Amino acid sequence: MVDAFIAISNESMVPVLQNEGVIVNSIFDGFVTAQIPVDKLCDISLMRGVTDVEISRKVDVCTDTTMRVTHVGQVLNGFDYGLPQDYDGSGVIVGVIDTGFDFQHRAFMQENDATKNRIVRVYNTHDNSGHPARYNKTVRMPGSVFMGNEIYSLTTDVNGGTHGTHTTSIAAGTHVNGYGGMAPKADIVLCAVRVLDGGMSLIEVANCVRYIDSYADSVGKPCVISVSVSTGNGQHDGKDYLTKAISQIVGAGRIFVISAGNNGNKPFYSHKLAKNSDPLNLLLYSYNSKNEDSTYYYGGHYSETWMRKNNTGLYYRIHVLDKKSNTIVWQSAQLAGSKQIDVSEFGNYYTFDPSVDTTGYIKALLKTSSDGLKYGIEIEAYNLLTKSYSTVNDIKKSRYAIGISICPRNNTPCEIDAWTYVTKSGFGTYKSPIKTYVGNVVNNFYSAVSDSCSIGSYAIGDSIISAGAFVARNSYFSLYRNTIIEDRTVTIGDICSFSSYQAAGVGPTGYELPTICAPGFNVVAAGSRYSYFANRHINTVMKSDDGSYWGVMSGTSMAAPTVAGIIALWLQAKPNLSVSEAKSIMAQTAIKDHYTLGGNRIRFGPNGKIDAMAGMQLVLEHAKIITGDVNGDGRITIADLTTLIDYLLSGNGGESFVLEASDVNGDGEISIADVTSLIDLILTSN
Repeated sequence: MVDAFIAISNESMVPVLQNEGVIVNSIFDGFVTAQIPVDKLCDISLMRGVTDVEISRKVDVCTDTTMRVTHVGQVLNGFDYGLPQDYDGSGVIVGVIDTGFDFQHRAFMQENDATKNRIVRVYNTHDNSGHPARYNKTVRMPGSVFMGNEIYSLTTDVNGGTHGTHTTSIAAGTHVNGYGGMAPKADIVLCAVRVLDGGMSLIEVANCVRYIDSYADSVGKPCVISVSVSTGNGQHDGKDYLTKAISQIVGAGRIFVISAGNNGNKPFYSHKLAKNSDPLNLLLYSYNSKNEDSTYYYGGHYSETWMRKNNTGLYYRIHVLDKKSNTIVWQSAQLAGSKQIDVSEFGNYYTFDPSVDTTGYIKALLKTSSDGLKYGIEIEAYNLLTKSYSTVNDIKKSRYAIGISICPRNNTPCEIDAWTYVTKSGFGTYKSPIKTYVGNVVNNFYSAVSDSCSIGSYAIGDSIISAGAFVARNSYFSLYRNTIIEDRTVTIGDICSFSSYQAAGVGPTGYELPTICAPGFNVVAAGSRYSYFANRHINTVMKSDDGSYWGVMSGTSMAAPTVAGIIALWLQAKPNLSVSEAKSIMAQTAIKDHYTLGGNRIRFGPNGKIDAMAGMQLVLEHAKIITGDVNGDGRITIADLTTLIDYLLSGNGGESFVLEASDVNGDGEISIADVTSLIDLILTSN
């Protein structure tokens, strides 16, 4: 039982509460003191006539925390809060691209009939035993599709995995004993992708996006797609292939949400306006063991560096720094093409670890952007073991470190961005003056490093909504420990330290990101029966009668489906809601508090914390807006075309200009393409 204050609409609620197992202690004007059964906590907080539940200690035992801080409960019981109806995601498709699905989990069954699955389609990219996967009548994609009764024969896509089960239940899970998702009656489409070396293939993600969109078209329903993946590699300019694929899918009733990434507070990013005589110098790190410093052993450093200016080539050198004498003691020739440097070339300083492989090397691979205009270089330092080290406090400290110097080929300065994209990789700093290979002494030789552009490369595009994570609770009830687990290192309400972001003016685009933030720490949701949740794990919170599990996970992976589920509620009210409208709604209604405006403000992005209820109220206003009615006069005429053109030319459409009506083609941007669409709309309407 949990002690709590329960705010009620009137005293007639007392026997209703008692019938649900609540022990009512004292009755006051507007509220009662009571004990609530743990497994009924969320159910009670969402009951009609209950306006608030305040637990008398710092513990939240289910997703009522997420629903409470985002005001989802008010939307689910919308009629009681002045909305025209209750909203639960009915008639909307929630598509999740992930791995580790428990297809028969209770969270995916209907609330009142546990024998009926709410999953309407499963597209498995690496299982060919189902129906051919097509996005139209002629093009077949890898894998196959399962539907109808076939879904009941599925168990899991991968043993040991639970990520997809957790994220899906956050977005659209059925409410079971108080645990449930944002849109508990949406149709669920699951796309299971293969896991290779701990990651997903972008090709498979793009195929899944295409499949979900195609299915939504076939049934005539709006959809929101949630993907909880992130990577530091790539251009970070919103022009990569996956972003292009998404931009071709999104539009009216098609919205895509992705996690911002979990690389906040890591030495992940570096940048410099470089020239031939003043290159970008980077010190390579590789974190492998708590008993070694980050330059003792390069088990695998992976980084990418990109020139911002189109058609600007690059030169690079690899070098070795002696940290004892602050001197560069070896460097390669100036290189302009892909190159693998064997350990023997700098064998005075590093060797390879024969227990891992028979060789060690640094590999440089030149790359071009997807449009062929920008040049980059990928660096891999593999299996390199220092030849000289000291031991300080049982930590092996290398005398040497490996670095790289990059500059444009011509004399014109060019901005260069660099990221590491494997968790154990990083860039280091070295504050002492460095004596270069040619004898010059240089202060601040190595460029500064930060997390200011730690956001995932695929979370940047205009057509994408990126989700960062904040702390909504710091404790949970552990089923198998039979106790409350509390983490006092985090602050409720503040951004999660791991939540990736991009500061304004930083990175190739300079956009301030993520788009919005949602709870992402100790979030309780469904856990796969084929994973650690079934093995008496400390993170397991509940086991239902049918053997399904719920437990806690943390990450922006949990924030993205929260945002996607809330958007599903909005799509129920306005099925043609576009990504540009959704972003505008978030910007106007996001919760601003002393955390989003305080010391970590920059990490929250431009808007703050998502507010489902305030957003829904604005969505309902937008539902009255006529797409194409740019001047807001209630008609679609040539006057709207003139207003739109004026806006595109001057940035000012006048006092009557309706921004939300101007994205005529629903691609998330207002551009000349909308002029063409508006002309077609005018001709059609006439």
